[in-house]
Amino acid sequence: MRRNETGVTMQTRVASTMRLFLLRLAFSATIVLLCALTSRAGGPARVAGSAYFDSTAEGRPLTWPQGEITYYVDQGNLSPVLPNSEANALVASAFSQWTSVPTAALSITAGGSLAEDVSGANVNRNSDGTISMPPDVQPTATGTPVGIVYDADGAVTSALLGAGAADRAQCFYNAVFGGNDSYGSFATYEHALVVINGQCAQQFSQISEIQYRLVRTIGNVLGVGWSQLNVNVQTGSPPPTEEDYAGFPVMHFLDLWNCVPITLCYPHPSQLSMDDIAAVSRLYPVTAQNQAAFPGKQIFSAGTARIHGSVWFTDTHGVRTQPMQGVNVVARWIDPSTGQPSRRYAASSVSGFLFTGNQGNPITGIEDAMGEPLSQWGSDEPELEGRFDLSGLQLPNGGSTQYQLSVEALDPQWSYGVGPYSPESVSPSGSFLPIAITVSPGSNVQQDLVMSGTAQ
Repeated sequence: MRRNETGVTMQTRVASTMRLFLLRLAFSATIVLLCALTSRAGGPARVAGSAYFDSTAEGRPLTWPQGEITYYVDQGNLSPVLPNSEANALVASAFSQWTSVPTAALSITAGGSLAEDVSGANVNRNSDGTISMPPDVQPTATGTPVGIVYDADGAVTSALLGAGAADRAQCFYNAVFGGNDSYGSFATYEHALVVINGQCAQQFSQISEIQYRLVRTIGNVLGVGWSQLNVNVQTGSPPPTEEDYAGFPVMHFLDLWNCVPITLCYPHPSQLSMDDIAAVSRLYPVTAQNQAAFPGKQIFSAGTARIHGSVWFTDTHGVRTQPMQGVNVVARWIDPSTGQPSRRYAASSVSGFLFTGNQGNPITGIEDAMGEPLSQWGSDEPELEGRFDLSGLQLPNGGSTQYQLSVEALDPQWSYGVGPYSPESVSPSGSFLPIAITVSPGSNVQQDLVMSGTAQ
């Protein structure tokens, strides 16, 4: 069973899916953010809910089956400085940022070219608002599961996102966009489309920008959600250090508008942090069962540590009452040489990331702005409501060590696309003093976080 329903015409099905696709991309009338409003960030990008998906898949993060992905590239050139062969190399390099993670069981293969040069000659917006496009880049094209479009003159970008979207003045937002547009009923991704706007790659100096935005878009295609860590890199308070930058995730939600070129803000913008590495490895872990298929890679659970549990409200007597959702739980390695929590070796997880953020009600409605049931994303199982999972904690000194556990609010300005309540956010109720947890390679520590002085 596929998300694309039967019993409708191809054009209607594609038009419906593309409108949904564009609504997810268009966060406002003028700014297109690379974020799906259905994203279950602060963990995996999407989690199967009780609607549409098979009941056995509820609460399961969506992934590509067995971590195997084949992508197909456009036949045309991307720009004068990125002809087809160079554009192909750029795409392969962006994918390799994720496949090179030593604990991630990912097999991503270049399958060759699409059947055509995807351009304004074959992608256009019809008078009734529907989108016409080649069959092998439509959501139903599971034979070409990931399509990469080189939009040389910006015509495809304008057709999909609207007039003016391809302008060079919009490159900060629209240089690379796309995402998954077809899902299987057993919590799998079946198709994705990525568009690279060639108008944003006219000079060699712009290639690093394209690379950075492509790595982020591919992260979302893989199912990695947005996260919050070392937000002072964006706020400037306190001024970020080299360690802050090293721990700052590629998969943060927003960039400063004046980060042009992107290296003005991040010295190594496409370099994955520990948080990114842990996030993709949770989705596609190398295990004892699949390690043989990934020579040279390490078993995820054996070489790292895991701390997991739930965040809880308490009553006036300090007794836990119900789980607390939407709190950012942060683990930081405690450097034994200084006794201080690290800014480089750190990971985060939003409590309740597998739980539905809002299923609606008869008063407010049970569908989202795109007409989809709110119950489609996130489980309604009560035991998942405050759950966090910090697996993939690296051990810099190789043996037994300590991690500090703390909680924080999601920043409403920089992280409003993070967590199950996105685009809304909540503030933690009560307080929690950081604690230290001792871990070693292969540790699996269950640790609940009980907030004090909470309001209910």
